[in-house]
Amino acid sequence: MTKLYMQMRPNELHNRLMKRIPEPEVREMMKDEIARAKKIQRAERLSALQRKKLWGALISPLRYEHSNAKVGLRHQGRNLPERHAAFSAYIKLMEKLLLKFEALILLRDDNDKLMTPSHVAREMSLPNNGVHWTDWIPQTKRVEVCALFESIPYTPKTKRKIPFQRTQRPSTKLKERLLNRTLKELGNEETEQMIAPTSVRAERIKKIKRAIKSIHSLKPTDAVPHTWHGLNLMDDE
Repeated sequence: MTKLYMQMRPNELHNRLMKRIPEPEVREMMKDEIARAKKIQRAERLSALQRKKLWGALISPLRYEHSNAKVGLRHQGRNLPERHAAFSAYIKLMEKLLLKFEALILLRDDNDKLMTPSHVAREMSLPNNGVHWTDWIPQTKRVEVCALFESIPYTPKTKRKIPFQRTQRPSTKLKERLLNRTLKELGNEETEQMIAPTSVRAERIKKIKRAIKSIHSLKPTDAVPHTWHGLNLMDDE
């Protein structure tokens, strides 16, 4: 019954409860219960959308690279046996990862909640917090595929394929969002530091400022993490 009430507009709900529940106190308790249920439902819906967005940001560059590799496989020219072996191995590895992601999307934590990519990455101790799909490829497999591409004889005027590049489809929106979030966090930290300065916060402010420099240097095709913590920051010299 609560689900039915949750779908009603405020006036419709009020009229329905007036007819069904004559006691004012019980009626207000019912309204509070419905409001809490709607709040939980909204939070779950937003969480699901955010989770879908995060997995999509991880998988989209993989699908893009998979599509490009299939074009490379169909290319006709010199050194076909070597090219076929390299591109086939690369494509097979990406297809296995796509299937793996399909399973990981359904993975739940100890509280029976669906997990985000970064959560799964931490559980698996992946490098770079699993920001880019290449972080999910075992190093041994990467070495094997890279060796196959390197074994393709050099051909003049033919661009050599470099597998496992940490790139994404050209976009500036992700960079802008990351920059805005990081600038906002910096402002909050600096305000707190003015009120109650600590050495720990001072060091964090330095890291955030290094992160902002790193974000500015990102190219449109570079992999962009969800937060600045996913950046590989170099200490100031």
